[in-house]
Amino acid sequence: MSIKKELLDELTEKQLKELAKSKGAKFTMSDTQKKYYSEWNEKDKLVDMINDKEDITVKEIEKILKKP
Repeated sequence: MSIKKELLDELTEKQLKELAKSKGAKFTMSDTQKKYYSEWNEKDKLVDMINDKEDITVKEIEKILKKP
């Protein structure tokens, strides 16, 4: 697992959604992706999809984790 994915996994589902929203990340899935993610819980799905976004950096994730 990558460092980025491990850090994303430490965020709550709410924090993941806020991060995605703040970066303007929109997730549209093809039928194949819908089938692939069908058994995943929402948080794990977000972690996996956000991990692929190159404009979301480890440094940004660390900032969120440091917030009280």
